[in-house]
Amino acid sequence: MNCLTRQKIIVFSWGFRNPIAINNGLRFSVNGFIHKGIVEIIYNEGTDYFDLNFIKNKQLKKRIASVAKDELIETLDLYIEKVDKYDERVRKEYHLN
Repeated sequence: MNCLTRQKIIVFSWGFRNPIAINNGLRFSVNGFIHKGIVEIIYNEGTDYFDLNFIKNKQLKKRIASVAKDELIETLDLYIEKVDKYDERVRKEYHLN
């Protein structure tokens, strides 16, 4: 959770909610432009990296292994929220000029 709170604006842009501690990690819901569902971040003590699971309708849709701590937010953002022409999409989605 500490890794996520360092960049709160990005994390909250995913529609982050319902965080739950799981074995060696964190599970939470998102409502991003790319992924809507569950995300699990699992810390792998043996490698000192994180494994990421993207789950929708109780099915694993994507698994990314061995993500470094300093790449965690950026990697999550790419698979949850960051579409092409992101700024334009945000303006359109939220009716901003």
